[in-house]
Amino acid sequence: MIPPSAQNPLREPRLISSSERFLFIDLLRGWSVFVMIETHVVNALLRPDLKNQLPFTILSFFNGLVAPSFLFCAGIAAAIMLARKWSAMVSLKKSFWRYAVRLLFIFVVAYSLHLPFFSFTKLTQITDPKTWDTLYQVDILQVIALTLFLLILLAALLRQKVIFYPVVSIISLAVVFLSPVVREIDVSSWPPWLGPYFSTQVKSLFPLFPWAAFLTGGTLVGGFFVWMKTRSHERKVMRWLMISALVMGTVALLAEFLPLQVYPRHNFFQYSPEFFFVRFSLVLLALFGLWQYASDRTTEGKSVIAVFGQESLLVYVVHLLVVYGYTYEFSFVRLFGPTLNYLQCMGLFVVLTAIMYAMAYTWHAMKRWNKPLANTAEFAVLAGIVIAFFLKQT
Repeated sequence: MIPPSAQNPLREPRLISSSERFLFIDLLRGWSVFVMIETHVVNALLRPDLKNQLPFTILSFFNGLVAPSFLFCAGIAAAIMLARKWSAMVSLKKSFWRYAVRLLFIFVVAYSLHLPFFSFTKLTQITDPKTWDTLYQVDILQVIALTLFLLILLAALLRQKVIFYPVVSIISLAVVFLSPVVREIDVSSWPPWLGPYFSTQVKSLFPLFPWAAFLTGGTLVGGFFVWMKTRSHERKVMRWLMISALVMGTVALLAEFLPLQVYPRHNFFQYSPEFFFVRFSLVLLALFGLWQYASDRTTEGKSVIAVFGQESLLVYVVHLLVVYGYTYEFSFVRLFGPTLNYLQCMGLFVVLTAIMYAMAYTWHAMKRWNKPLANTAEFAVLAGIVIAFFLKQT
C-alpha cells in the first residue's frame, strides 16, 4: 500500500494551529529561566574570593548559555507567530499592531527594572546626569523587544517569506562577523541611551552585537522547522539541526587555532564569531535533546519546567526584583550582599525557585481557568504599580 505522502508529494502543507504548542521549545525556555535564577543568585551573592577559583569559571561557562537560549527561544516563537499570521502581519492589520504594543510593553518593563528610584518625585529631583546611567543599561529584554520589532518591520517591508528569510540570514551573519568591529567603536560621545545598544564600554550587559543574532538565528531555525513540520518532516529537520550543530561547533573551535587574525583585537569569550557559533551549536544540541525527550510525551500542562517556559516573562521580572532590587529593602543584594558560599547560594536558589514556580503555576492556572479574570487581575496589578510609582515620595 502506497502511503498518502507518496501518493501526493505536492500536497498542501498542514497549517500550524494557533493553539498548538511545542513542548520542547517550552522546555528549553523553561530550563533557561531555571538556570537564570541560579545564575543571578550566584553572581549577586557569592563571595568575591570564590569567584576567582576554577569551579566558578566552569559554572560561568554553562551559565553563559542561558541568555543565548532565552534569545533563541524568542526567535523561534517569532517564527511560529509569523507562520500563523504572516498575511495579517505583513499587511499591518490588527495582529501587527497588537504584537507591536506587546513589544512596547516589554520595552517599558525592561527600562522600569533599571529605574534609579521607584518614585516619580525622586526622579524629577535628580540633578546629576550620571544617575540616569542605570536606566539606560541594555538588558536582554531590550534586545528581545527591539530585535523582534525590527523583524516584523522587515517582514512587512519585504512581504514575501522567500525573500524575508534569506535577508534575515544575511543580517544575522553580518551581526556576528561585525561584532568585533562594532564593539570596539568609541561610543563616549553618543547619546547616553544609544551607546549601550552597541558597546559594553558604557553600562550595558547585552549590546545588539552579537546578542541580536541569537534571536534572529532562532527565527531562522524556527522558520525552517515550521516549514518542514507542515510537510511532515519534523524528524528529518531535527536530525539536520543536530548534525549542523556538531559541525558548526567543531569548525568554530578549530578556526580559533588557525594562524590567521582577521580582527585587530580579539576576545574569544566576549564577542568573537567563533565563540558565538560554539554557543549557538550548544543551544541547538540542547534543543535537539529536549525535542527527543518530548517527542513521545504530552506533559506540557504538568511539567514544572514547561510552566516556567510558558510564564518566562513573569518569572524573569519578579526574580530580578527579588535578587537585584536595589531600590527595595528586601532584595537579596541588600539583605546579604556578596557574602555567601556555594551552599548558602544554592539554598536561596532552591527557595526562590519554589516561590517562582508557585507564582508561575498559579498565574498559568488562572489564565487557563478564566482568561478574562486573569486579564483583569493583570491590569489591576499593573495599575497599582503605576499609581504607587507616582504617589511614592521617597
